[in-house]
Amino acid sequence: MTRRLTLSSFTLALSLAASVGSPAKDLPAVAYEQFATGFVSPLIMIPYREGDQAFLVVDQAGMIHFLGEKGGKPGKAFLDLRKGIVKLKKGFDERGALGVALHPKFASNKKVYVFYSHPLAKDGKEGYDHTGRLSEFKVKKDGVADSRSERVIFTIDEPQWNHDGGNLVFGKDGYLYLGLGDGGGANDLVAKPPGGHEKGGNGQSTKRFLGKILRIDIDNGTPYAIPDGNPFKGKEGLDEIYAWGIRNPWGITVDHGGNGDLIIADVGQGRFEEVNVITAGNYGWPRYEGYVSFDQKSPGAAATLKVTPAAEGFKAPVLAYPHTKAFGTAPGYGISITGGHVYRGKALPGLTGVYIFADWTMSWSGSRHGLYAGVRDTPETWTMQILPGAKGPEGPHQNVIGFGQDHEGELYVLTNTGKGPSGKNGAIWKIVPGK
Repeated sequence: MTRRLTLSSFTLALSLAASVGSPAKDLPAVAYEQFATGFVSPLIMIPYREGDQAFLVVDQAGMIHFLGEKGGKPGKAFLDLRKGIVKLKKGFDERGALGVALHPKFASNKKVYVFYSHPLAKDGKEGYDHTGRLSEFKVKKDGVADSRSERVIFTIDEPQWNHDGGNLVFGKDGYLYLGLGDGGGANDLVAKPPGGHEKGGNGQSTKRFLGKILRIDIDNGTPYAIPDGNPFKGKEGLDEIYAWGIRNPWGITVDHGGNGDLIIADVGQGRFEEVNVITAGNYGWPRYEGYVSFDQKSPGAAATLKVTPAAEGFKAPVLAYPHTKAFGTAPGYGISITGGHVYRGKALPGLTGVYIFADWTMSWSGSRHGLYAGVRDTPETWTMQILPGAKGPEGPHQNVIGFGQDHEGELYVLTNTGKGPSGKNGAIWKIVPGK
């Protein structure tokens, strides 16, 4: 069985005191340098080539831009998806261009993979909102994706406009991982449109792709093959499922500089936000939220603070943090986690091996905190700390909506000052040593 940590020991760690059996790590102070401006809502930034094509930046409004090695303004279009995505709301929206990943052998095969929110397919489920689409594109000699080369690999009809997920990465095993939310709405309950949620929740249904981490082999099969080790390969359940019990994965990363951990930030509902190191298995939603059991019909029920083991067959998060309102006097550290990366750069050696992340509503958005650090105590449990130094950049409050990396392993924070994919207030900030 997997132990679920007490909230009391957890809050001690959050206040930078010693958690049970593990002293707080002495982390370096950070500051923020403006690196780029002029985006709408930049969600992902990955290293690409050199010069004017040093980075690819996924802008939620439907563009994947080049960005030069010195930053500045969005460069030329790597791929324009605006005609292919569903019409987005001017205010808050979780649809759009959501993920990009280069094939591990990109240097030779020039293949790139993208996930985006397409209008509901003609044969899509009646009453559903849109169809998520995973596509492969070939890249031309000039480094630009050939839009005519699109090969649709996987589609999924989404009942609501939120909880899409959409991040994708290649793991150390060379397989493609795709994170999908539970379909939207509250409590992962049966809701409109009819059939939008399975009885007991999409997250626990092995007959639904929603609320899952999928793993596929895109180098074999048509359009892909199923890797050995996927839990339901050759059994009852969908072969593509690798991990289930996921609510809304917002940030997936692979620690290529370490042991190859696949780490996701999973947005909770009313009580906890959580970080999971993913292996094949069941991560609980909607049976569990954070460290505690979850009742779909009573989602605000008080949570126990006692140490309890996870039920047989479930996996606990390595880290979770509470919402203030759900626990009265417990400290609150946000209500919507934004996943980041493990630091592997050289400028801040004290952060080496530390997972850096944030919260969309609290970090910089009128907050008393800043960026957060997940420090490994054991493979199963981490300590959460607040990074010392500046809480955020000077100027208007920023909502942290994503993270990026460069070729050297330095980290960048992606923000906007509004709630959704509109305007031109999206910016990118480099994390640098503070005073």
